[in-house]
Amino acid sequence: MDFIIYEGKVALLLALFYFFYRALLSRETLHRLNRLVLSGSVVLSFVLPFCVLTFHRTVEVSEMKMIPPIQSEVALPSLQQRAAETLSETISSAPQGIWLLPVLSGLYFAGVAFCLVRIVLELKQVSRLIRSGEKIPQSDGSFLVIVDCDIAPFSWINWIVLSREDYLSENRYILEHEKAHIHLGHARDLLVLNILSTMQWFNPVMRMLKEDLRAIYEYEADDEVLRAGADIKEYQYSLIRKAVSASGYSITNSFNHSILKNRITMMSKQKSAALRGLRALYVVPLVVAGLSCNSQTVTDYKVSKNSQIKAEESLQSSFYPSPTEVILEVSLSGNNVEYRVDGEKVSMDGIGQKVLQSRGNDQFAYVSIDADPNVKSGIIQDVKNQLRKVDFLKVQYVCRPNVSVQRRLDPLGVERNLSDLPKESFDGDVQIRLNQNDRLLYVKMGGKNDVSPVDGKDLFAIAKSDIERNHDISFYFIIDRGSSFGAYSSAVQSVYEAYKAVREDMASSQYGKPFDELDLDLQDELIQKCKAKIIEIG
Repeated sequence: MDFIIYEGKVALLLALFYFFYRALLSRETLHRLNRLVLSGSVVLSFVLPFCVLTFHRTVEVSEMKMIPPIQSEVALPSLQQRAAETLSETISSAPQGIWLLPVLSGLYFAGVAFCLVRIVLELKQVSRLIRSGEKIPQSDGSFLVIVDCDIAPFSWINWIVLSREDYLSENRYILEHEKAHIHLGHARDLLVLNILSTMQWFNPVMRMLKEDLRAIYEYEADDEVLRAGADIKEYQYSLIRKAVSASGYSITNSFNHSILKNRITMMSKQKSAALRGLRALYVVPLVVAGLSCNSQTVTDYKVSKNSQIKAEESLQSSFYPSPTEVILEVSLSGNNVEYRVDGEKVSMDGIGQKVLQSRGNDQFAYVSIDADPNVKSGIIQDVKNQLRKVDFLKVQYVCRPNVSVQRRLDPLGVERNLSDLPKESFDGDVQIRLNQNDRLLYVKMGGKNDVSPVDGKDLFAIAKSDIERNHDISFYFIIDRGSSFGAYSSAVQSVYEAYKAVREDMASSQYGKPFDELDLDLQDELIQKCKAKIIEIG
């Protein structure tokens, strides 16, 4: 899907660039400039979607607020019937989406393969034709290839192919025209253009752009011949005489071309003033607009000294002094997963016991699960089941470089399953499903389900919008065991950040201050009004 979206962006950019070219430059005789603009437009269209501008916004917060608050969750009733209803609703609401992507992908890549095969076959035919002909070296380093078949003159890389009849006619303009193509490097540009066009085979704009660019190559070659002193009338007559045949190869530069009338008109046209070339500056605002549409904003959190002191005082006043942090590392070693508790290697079954030893008598201790982002979520679920042996233990998901989310684990035997999804209170709540390919599905429940795929970077904005409308909303994370820990922890953090952002807006609108500058009672009041309700299923 990402690749199809990328191709859609390329098609849109090609259309914009080509529209402005046709409106501003296509009628000018500035052939070199037009060639540069059109070629550059193709390259920019394929490159710009990869250029993502990142803008940083700094928010000053306390050290305590850098980790979203832990919310205890009430045990949910087991309802097998609701689980079946939820699954049937989800499946029935997305059959089209299941089939649409493979069909689009198959159709697209079939078109790409067909175009590539056609290019390869044409290259083989041209190569075979060149090998079969009589080769005559030229003073400029090119080679004249004489063939015995009836074919229109054309050039390819460093070869000029003529029929024996054209060679014996001693029409010097044919050679001069084809040599101009070689000197100007048109064959190289045509090859690159044809390869890129295979990725946009469905785009009519790409075909029109190719035809315009091939016409510019002919205009350039004609201009070179006339600059060398050729008589314009005699040269035009030679074009007309050769207009009865065609080379038939899209990868070559042919002496005659289907735009013969346009070529003759362009030769006789008054040369455009150099200042008219400034119209090509239209490319600059289009590039800026393309970069702006592909930009993103990242929030950087800065811990201030005063807010850090306030956080420390808050921890002391809430009987949470310097809790013990137990580090549980989950890393990948080839195909194996390794576990370490405070640096000591342990087995999966020994995690709970080792955490109990490291925790000691500190009832406020918590475990930081510092896992490789590529570790499967199923492994993390197994780790959490081991940690549930420690009653109501707090855990912190740590995923480099900037994900840190705290949660409270239910004790063993109270873990959530799909059958625990509520029925009555589901109106307005949200399911966030993460599949084995790390794709997110955002399901709004209640009435008619609203199911939509969500990009990870957009989850924050969507969740924030829903929290603003309903402060009592609950988010149910349903995680496939094949998904990655990095994708899961990032998604959970995005929702937590959405809650924090809503509280920040509430603090600003109600009290005229940032959240971390409010006294602890007001902070607690806002937290209670907008309490994070994030429930993990599975």
